[in-house]
Amino acid sequence: MVLLRTEIIADRISEFHDSILCHILSFLPTKHAATTSILSKRWKSLWLSVLTLEFDCKSFQDMTCHGYSLHQLMLLRKIELPILSFRFNCNYWCPIQTQRDVTLFVSYVMNRGIENLNIHNDMKLPSSILSCKTLKVLKLKGIIVNGFSHQVDFPVLKILHLKRMSFERHELLVKLLSGCKILEELQTKFLYILNDSFVPEKEFDGLLPSLIKARISFNDYIIPVNLVRNVENLYMEQEQLKCCTKLPMFHNLTHVKLKLFFNMWGWLQQMLEQCHKLQSLIVKGCEYQDEVNDQSWKDPPTVPNCLSLHLRTCCLAYCRGT
Repeated sequence: MVLLRTEIIADRISEFHDSILCHILSFLPTKHAATTSILSKRWKSLWLSVLTLEFDCKSFQDMTCHGYSLHQLMLLRKIELPILSFRFNCNYWCPIQTQRDVTLFVSYVMNRGIENLNIHNDMKLPSSILSCKTLKVLKLKGIIVNGFSHQVDFPVLKILHLKRMSFERHELLVKLLSGCKILEELQTKFLYILNDSFVPEKEFDGLLPSLIKARISFNDYIIPVNLVRNVENLYMEQEQLKCCTKLPMFHNLTHVKLKLFFNMWGWLQQMLEQCHKLQSLIVKGCEYQDEVNDQSWKDPPTVPNCLSLHLRTCCLAYCRGT
């Protein structure tokens, strides 16, 4: 009886239109999607029409098999089919040959209308990414940037995530951001400048004029507060605030989440004074304030305008008797 029911369900799924089946397969890693080809003739080549590709090195026996799979896919897939999303994840150092394979495949998807690109790998930034006219979402992790051989131009990019990135010079980061004219969301975590000890804030002035949402975390002193002054939604840690001699006025900020460590109350008061439209405030990580610096709350001479006029939601998390 169980077998019969399974067969009936399988038959019903096979009756779906190709576009629906490909959409279902798009939620699977490409290797798993390929295994459906053994189900029947109906499924034999469906996985080659999926518009979303995902490769994770952990699902392959070794990097040689991984590279072979990439090349096979390029040969088997119809050249006229678009690729809207490509995710490559490799959580260890990439051998030279594998890096060439990945660079080749990135160039391959760049010419097929790619909109969402996610690369997690310890490798140099493939230059073909820099002038992609169709990218809307770009997420890079563990990438090394030591120079640009192409002009940076992302005319439709709206979401940019940079994590554990190494830039040879700060000018490379500035150049990367300057090519994102309509960027709306920026996330950074663990950015490093290899040959600069000081990054001038003024070089970031005027960048990202359309930015709406920003998440700057884990001691990224490189990103100046002025860069995110026009956002509506902001997550930031106290270390970034310390590096700013004077906080800018946040004219559009309505939602803010702060992770503060030491001497937090003074910073919080300064932040509130600069956010006249604030509607939602979340403060995290203040359980050690009084223990370390004996910094208690001091009533300001006047109540910040946002508290009395606009604030609707306030959350103080991980406070322990402060």
